[in-house]
Amino acid sequence: MRLLVFLASASLAFAQRDERWQADIANLIGTLQARHPNLYTQKPRQEWDAAVSALREKVPAMTDVEIAMELSRIVAFAKDSHTFLNLRTSPAFTSFPFRLSWFEEGWVLTSAPADSARSLGTVVRQIDNTPIEEVIEKLRPYIPHENESWFRVQAPNYLISPEILSALGILANRNSVTLNGEITITAAPASLWTGPFRAEPKFPLWARSLGFFYWFHVLPEAKTIYVKYNTCAEMPALPAGQFRASLEAALAAQPVERFIIDLRNNSGGNSAVLHRWLPALPETVKKVAIVGRQTFSSGELNAEELAQRGFTLVGENTGGMPGHFGEVVTISLNSLGLRGQFSTRAFRALVQAGNNTLRPDVEVPWTYAAFSEEEDPFLQAALTVP
Repeated sequence: MRLLVFLASASLAFAQRDERWQADIANLIGTLQARHPNLYTQKPRQEWDAAVSALREKVPAMTDVEIAMELSRIVAFAKDSHTFLNLRTSPAFTSFPFRLSWFEEGWVLTSAPADSARSLGTVVRQIDNTPIEEVIEKLRPYIPHENESWFRVQAPNYLISPEILSALGILANRNSVTLNGEITITAAPASLWTGPFRAEPKFPLWARSLGFFYWFHVLPEAKTIYVKYNTCAEMPALPAGQFRASLEAALAAQPVERFIIDLRNNSGGNSAVLHRWLPALPETVKKVAIVGRQTFSSGELNAEELAQRGFTLVGENTGGMPGHFGEVVTISLNSLGLRGQFSTRAFRALVQAGNNTLRPDVEVPWTYAAFSEEEDPFLQAALTVP
């Protein structure tokens, strides 16, 4: 009798789980169809409908992780970086204690537990028995991106998930992962060490005060004002108007031949904030903007505006795209505590229309060799561009 009660309870629980997923799938896809500016720029509606129907039929036979990943893959059909289902918001998707980052040398181990800290800087060529190139291609359909730069920003969040790597057939054991056949990292929680380690750190300007939305530094020998613009938002403790006044005072206090705005880490916010703090610059001042793979959303829009104003762009291809969707609304699913977001507005390209990334006038490679020596080739180029 107890066995029958248990089986009945289990059957009811599975039925309720399936009902929640069916409701979540219908709500998410229905909301995207109703509110996204143009969901079908990359794949026709028939392909969306076929994939959704196939998923709904298979729900009873799939695990929660499999359903979430397939739903994430379908949402990525939009190929809109602002529209996604974020798998990492759910406790069902855990993390290994390591971090890979992309440099010109390849995918490099940049964070690891203490017992693997000596391996920092290793170029990872294999995860368990799968070459890194194959791992990357297996991940690609699940990560909404408009260009390779933004994919390389997002991929590290997926490369550390045991559940995602297992579902893709990469991991043999969810409890550990082996890099290059020699560095074994377990799933046990651990403090991360991030390199490089230097007895006398240089602390390059770009890496300072990343928690500040904006700040500036005068380089008197170069007759340059360097502005680091990290987030398109106002700081309550330093309003944009006050920041502008400080910049104007600095411009008046010494000879300035070059004005650099560094947006390489600016992934968005409110694009209008730039106009509140950007001072009028004399025609004689050379204007430069530094951009990179994390320049995205409103940060991307501001980079386009600066290009329109005559700023020379220096750095990497941006993660954002000229002429993109944005102005997002968040959405929550009942299943697994998943959250996502979707675009509600289309923005036109101000420059480089038709490109899937904003290309700098002066392209500068970002290498692990430069990172490990705490050098800044982007700023070096910005200081010397004619």
